[in-house]
Amino acid sequence: MSLPFPSPNIREIRDAIRAGTRTVEQTVGQAFDAAQRLQPALRAFIHLPASPIVNRASSEAPLAGVPVGVKDLIDTADMPTAYGSPAYEGRRPDKDAWIVARLRAAGATILGKTVTTEFAWRHPGATTNPWNHDHTPGGSSSGSAAAVAAGIVPLALGTQTFGSVIRPAAYCGVVGVKPSYGTIARTGVLPLSGSLDHLGIFTTNVADAVHVLGIVAGTDADDPHTTHVSRQGHGHGDAARRPPRIGVLREQIGGPIDEAQQQVLDQLAERLRADGAEIVDADLPVELVDAAQHASILLAVEAALTHGELVDRSPALVSAPMTALVAQGRTLPATGYANAKALQVLMARRFDRWLTEAATLDALLVAPASGEAPRGLDYTGDAAFCTPWTFLGVPAITLPVGFGPGGLPLGVQLVGASQRDAALLSLAAWVEERAGWSTAVASR
Repeated sequence: MSLPFPSPNIREIRDAIRAGTRTVEQTVGQAFDAAQRLQPALRAFIHLPASPIVNRASSEAPLAGVPVGVKDLIDTADMPTAYGSPAYEGRRPDKDAWIVARLRAAGATILGKTVTTEFAWRHPGATTNPWNHDHTPGGSSSGSAAAVAAGIVPLALGTQTFGSVIRPAAYCGVVGVKPSYGTIARTGVLPLSGSLDHLGIFTTNVADAVHVLGIVAGTDADDPHTTHVSRQGHGHGDAARRPPRIGVLREQIGGPIDEAQQQVLDQLAERLRADGAEIVDADLPVELVDAAQHASILLAVEAALTHGELVDRSPALVSAPMTALVAQGRTLPATGYANAKALQVLMARRFDRWLTEAATLDALLVAPASGEAPRGLDYTGDAAFCTPWTFLGVPAITLPVGFGPGGLPLGVQLVGASQRDAALLSLAAWVEERAGWSTAVASR
């Protein structure tokens, strides 16, 4: 299909509103019209209000006029939040999630609630891939990735427990950022696994992501997992001062990847090398290969604690994948869970030391997925290429770089050291300039 004309990015919206050449109402109205027009085929939103609920903040607010899609896992006081589940249909939160309140205070307008897989697990919603409606957009942040890719909104919120920001961003051809664990307070966001859950964002470019993260990174007393530090936000990383040193894994940690996915990784690495980057073949410490296995233990046990009561009370309203996950979590021994928790801390420290001291790398350049988005809507793709980095709590960003043989987007993933998000984003901006995405889109 032909994508609609992209919406203005955040910087363009801010500049136009401050210059008086565009109003907040015009910008939000355009996004709302696009959402309604595309909804029958795209199905990115689970809820749109009857008319836009415009935030008429000062034109000087950092996100004035910016329409935002909010994943239906994240509370909004003026719109339903049902977690993608019939068990919570019509649920109205008492107040906004911390991140939603933060966005509104910065002038953003919440356009609507985007589709999530049920409880951010494996039972898909109805959203389609904007590049081809016969393919998945990925999950669990399906609607958020699709809404940005389709040009409806320049910003959407997602969550990632395994691969639910990075993978759909790659499948849909947008920028997806999963910051370091605890960077954004999760108060008002339904947990799937407290040890793994991250809030993340979708944008059309790295500069917008940097701008937004500078606003939404922060702590909240009601979120015990927040670990915000001053290195988040607008700080410059090493890539702004010297040629970067980037590691390319000899073997992808998630398993084999498609030929086209390997090709875009290789081609980008060569472009970066030609522009001065030092590209280094790298082998991860051997114990990190088991990261996904330990993540699965944490997920199953913690999901059982969060969702087990609902499964017992209303089994007909819960999908088979979630029921199975809860059952799995209830069978796992406490010693196995405690061991996985301890290893999460130890392996995270080991990875950071290896990356920054032993390998002396600014980042890893890895695959975000095995290749293009799978055909059909019943399977949202394999999270294996993202899960280890989520388990370690390190920052990751995916950038669109080209297209596969099926005409669907392919991306790359950059992974950095924990709490060095600013440095990773600086490097990502440098890589973005050389990724060739705009050229690839124009040549379609």
